[in-house]
Amino acid sequence: MRVALFGSGWIMAKHAHALAEHPGAEAVAAANWRPESLAALAEEFGIPRTTTDWRELAGDPAIDAVVIGTPNALHAPQAIACLEAGKHVLVEKPMARTLAECEAMLAAAEESGARLMVAHCWRFHAEVRRLRERVASGELGDIVKTRGYGVHAGWGPSGWFTDVELAGGGALLDMGVHAIDTARFLLGDPAPETVCARIGTRYGSYAVDDDGVLLIGWSNGATSTVESGWWHPRKGGLEAETEMYGTGGYARIWDFTDEPEGYEHCAQPMYSAQVAEFVDAVAQGRQPRPSGEDGAVVMDVVERAYRSAGLR
Repeated sequence: MRVALFGSGWIMAKHAHALAEHPGAEAVAAANWRPESLAALAEEFGIPRTTTDWRELAGDPAIDAVVIGTPNALHAPQAIACLEAGKHVLVEKPMARTLAECEAMLAAAEESGARLMVAHCWRFHAEVRRLRERVASGELGDIVKTRGYGVHAGWGPSGWFTDVELAGGGALLDMGVHAIDTARFLLGDPAPETVCARIGTRYGSYAVDDDGVLLIGWSNGATSTVESGWWHPRKGGLEAETEMYGTGGYARIWDFTDEPEGYEHCAQPMYSAQVAEFVDAVAQGRQPRPSGEDGAVVMDVVERAYRSAGLR
């Protein structure tokens, strides 16, 4: 699989590393509007072709697939252009800024037959998968409720992350989506039936949210509480931490709230497993998971939460 990378930020180094590890894929090109970071990414991973115009790569038949890790506002237009050109797409979370953009991406994939996958990376973390197996085995009984966390304590992002037009939202779209999708994955991917939320801006002077609490009612009868935020004085759990309360017991993904010395929470193996799912699924002619539909479910929850809080 000949893959192009859209974007040259921190996350794209994870994807480039994963592609370099996979025997069935090769990063052959990269695009970004910042030539300095683009050149650095290409040099580090031996990517032979670079351009500041992503459309050049979207229309190139020599490229089979694209990994998109650009600001949220570009996810839909870039993915749709690539899907319409018959290219398979792995797009970073959140899938897009709105559910309408997600639906346009799904329509493009359906019409072209190309595969669309959303990079909800925590599904590929070994500890998350172990808990999923315990839940699926019935060890915890019926899951009554979950509590999940997507919070930065003592810091928050800047730049496009805090720009409404580029990001589409704040901490809920940046961090909360991790907790939403992880809870849904652990529960066996039920559909959301009800969503209510309190969301606001309490810690910064930007025009996006940095604090939120969601209550999600799922089609399997479970209820999830999700916390999102930036700059909080403390956090109740690591990024994507999820507590599971069942009729037969309790479990959580990690047994510590603060990272021990030497521990890397966002480590390469889960990103490598994620890219392997994308590459292998395409090679096998099957739909990779999480799919575009999975990504759209998360955005459905996000939009319902914003509406519940009176922000949309």
